[in-house]
Amino acid sequence: MRPRDLRAILFCAATTLVLLVASYVLLHSILVSLALAGAYDAWLLTRPRMVRVFRRLRGEPDWSGYFKND
Repeated sequence: MRPRDLRAILFCAATTLVLLVASYVLLHSILVSLALAGAYDAWLLTRPRMVRVFRRLRGEPDWSGYFKND
């Protein structure tokens, strides 16, 4: 795993946790907080960068050559 991929995954996890805690503090509803975090993750994980990260983790080749490991 490349450091860049690890940072992307850590960013996803950290921002989801921050959103979950902040929305719970503001709204006092765990259900609404979970729904917001789920919607945020659905949006974030479908971004092209995260799709490429998880594709690389599954071992699928990146035929574009854009992210070469040189």
